[in-house]
Amino acid sequence: MVKKEETDEDEESDEDWEDVEVLNEPMCSSLGPSEPALPSQPVEIEIETPEQAKKRQRRERRKAEFETYLRRMMNRFTKDVLTDTHKVHLLCLLANGFFRNRVCSEPDLQAIALSVVPNHFTRVTPEKADVTFLSNLVKWFTKTFTLNPELSDDDGVSRQATLEGRFGMFSARDHEEMTHLFLIILRALQFFCRLVLSLQPIPLKSPPSAGKTKSSGKSLAQKAGKMEQEVESICDDENNNNSSISKAESRIAGAKRPVSQKARSGKGAKKLKPEEDAGSSCSEKQGVKKEASQKPKNERRRKVASKINYKEDSEDEDDSASEFELSSDTESSYSEGEEHGRRRSSTGKRQVPQSRTKISQAGRNKSQAGKAGKKATQKEKETLGSDNEDIKETGQTGIKGTDQWLEVYLEESGKWVCVDCVRPAVALPQLCYKQATKPVTYVVGIDNGGFVKDLTKRYDPTWMTSTRKRRVDEEWWEETLESYKSPFTERDEKEDMELQAKLLDQPLPTAISEYKSHPLYALKRHLLKYEALYPPTAAILGYCRGEAVYSRDCVHTLHSKDTWLKEARVVRLGEVPYKMVKGFSNRARKARLLEAENRNKVDLPLFGHWQTEEYQPPVAVDGKVPRNEYGNVYLFRPCMLPIGCVHLQVPNLHRVARKLNIDCAPAVTGFDFHCGFSHPVIEGYVACEEYKEVLLAAWENEQAELEKKEREKREKRVLSNWTLLVKGLLIRERLKRRYGKQSVAEAQSGEANVEGDGFSSEEEEAGSLTAATDLTGSWPQNRQAGQEDVVVRKSKRERRGQQKHLFPFEKI
Repeated sequence: MVKKEETDEDEESDEDWEDVEVLNEPMCSSLGPSEPALPSQPVEIEIETPEQAKKRQRRERRKAEFETYLRRMMNRFTKDVLTDTHKVHLLCLLANGFFRNRVCSEPDLQAIALSVVPNHFTRVTPEKADVTFLSNLVKWFTKTFTLNPELSDDDGVSRQATLEGRFGMFSARDHEEMTHLFLIILRALQFFCRLVLSLQPIPLKSPPSAGKTKSSGKSLAQKAGKMEQEVESICDDENNNNSSISKAESRIAGAKRPVSQKARSGKGAKKLKPEEDAGSSCSEKQGVKKEASQKPKNERRRKVASKINYKEDSEDEDDSASEFELSSDTESSYSEGEEHGRRRSSTGKRQVPQSRTKISQAGRNKSQAGKAGKKATQKEKETLGSDNEDIKETGQTGIKGTDQWLEVYLEESGKWVCVDCVRPAVALPQLCYKQATKPVTYVVGIDNGGFVKDLTKRYDPTWMTSTRKRRVDEEWWEETLESYKSPFTERDEKEDMELQAKLLDQPLPTAISEYKSHPLYALKRHLLKYEALYPPTAAILGYCRGEAVYSRDCVHTLHSKDTWLKEARVVRLGEVPYKMVKGFSNRARKARLLEAENRNKVDLPLFGHWQTEEYQPPVAVDGKVPRNEYGNVYLFRPCMLPIGCVHLQVPNLHRVARKLNIDCAPAVTGFDFHCGFSHPVIEGYVACEEYKEVLLAAWENEQAELEKKEREKREKRVLSNWTLLVKGLLIRERLKRRYGKQSVAEAQSGEANVEGDGFSSEEEEAGSLTAATDLTGSWPQNRQAGQEDVVVRKSKRERRGQQKHLFPFEKI
């Protein structure tokens, strides 16, 4: 009986065990207070003082600023190289267009073309021609001339000879030659027409490298993988919760069983410890993960795709927090699955949750909604382009298209009509755009006289949004085409008005990003620091996702008082600043850094043009020049010259005015920013008008005197240099005359001694002594040793005269 009671108690104790988390760290409470162990090796502790910390921070900041500066300079250099390459390539393409246009204007080619055209086309004058006539002419041309890509293109043959041969064969090799042939025919019929070219220069921005695209693809894949892991972890947590609930219910049901049933169920079972129980739970989790990893990849991808919400590109950039987000449907499905898993039947069997089926249904609903949205956008595009439903776009990005077509001016209607002689098509600019190479950046037309006009506005529907960002600086482009501008001003002005009206008739952009730097419309969010809308009650042209759209004419540039003064305008008294911003000058920045409360303070008032008036220059009184607080005269514009004064642009005029006691002030015409500060640019001086003649005459006299002194100084320096050179040459000649022969004789005697027999040391000493006594005759004062017998007495004056040309060491 005792053994049976023990077994029953053991079984009951087994049921009393609870599933708890196993801690890897030892229990600190069971151990007593441990004494700190002393380190066996010496320990070094470095304490950084506040001064050292400041130095380190300053050094790190300087290093970061220098790296940023280098990176900025490298980017600027790369950008400048790409911009210059783009400009050069654009000019080369334009020169190629000039060459082709000049070839098509050759009289010989036009004569050949006129002999080919039927007579009923030559009877119609250009003044009476219309679109119907052009359509009939294009139809005849396409029937007469055919495309034959197998024709040879010899590089050694001139372009004119090649086109003459094409007229004889009534065929052309490609679309370009067909366009040139039809252009020659039109000019032979005395039509005023253009050769339209879609130029494709090297892009301003370098294309993204393969590494960047791969990295972006990897980042997207990593994000998708993380999303997949999050979804699987949620599913695993749900399954774990369901399993724990089922275990608890089974324990409750087991507690209600009779003791005999417990004994029967636990006879052959061993007692489980908490550690083993925890290990089994871990193994179950690993088994679930392995089963999940063994599923097919396609099913997993479909599952993740149904749970991920891909945001559209047209959404607001500020509102988009991440590229991938779990949809609300998936979250609700998980919550429903958890609630459903907690509900159990009386038998203790778990019901399968419906979360995954709901997730897949939500994904299908989203995909259907996306398809419906795409269909709606396609319908809108079809309604916008209903005029040319039969046009199919073939010129995609990276694919070579047809970049040449024609324009003919019809004097009857006063309009330019585009012509594509291959398709054929007349007055269909959208067809020409869609068949051109993408992206279209520059479309220019060259007329009969070689004059050029930019026609991008007419053909490119995205000119106001994306095309303008791919083009070079507009000022440089206009300056380049200025020399090729047509003298027909009335015709060009009428054409410009038509193009502007066409741009205004286009609908408002639908994406917020397209409003940035748009030439016609603007949003408040895209206004720059020194821009504002005026008047405040400006008319709203429409709405884009709840934001008001204003005309670009209502956007005005604001300036501070100093900046308006540089434009010869001053702010009227009593005007309230239209906008307040943070100043960027060194003085304003230092003032903000002094106090922490003023770091985000807006301290620079800005005013609009409507708040200013013209600058009224002061008047000079009693010969005194009116100055500013710095003692100068602001002369940013000629109209700012004080009344009764003159601007004399001569250097160093203030010296002459100081000598004559005349008031004179330097003229500040601008500021130059270098070395971290702005420095005034001084050009000339401002003086009263009555002293103009006196100052100029005195300045001329002083300049004459300065020139005379400079000339005398230069002559003196030249004479001293020549004197030094002549003396040096004389000394050199005298030394050569005195010592040149003796040095040669000594060299010969030295060679003779070397060639002789060897001598003993005593003989060498004797020879050296005799040589020393003989050397006395070779000195300059003994050069007349042979005439010792004749003695001539000289006076001291004669001796001094003879010794005048000698060196000091020779005067013995």
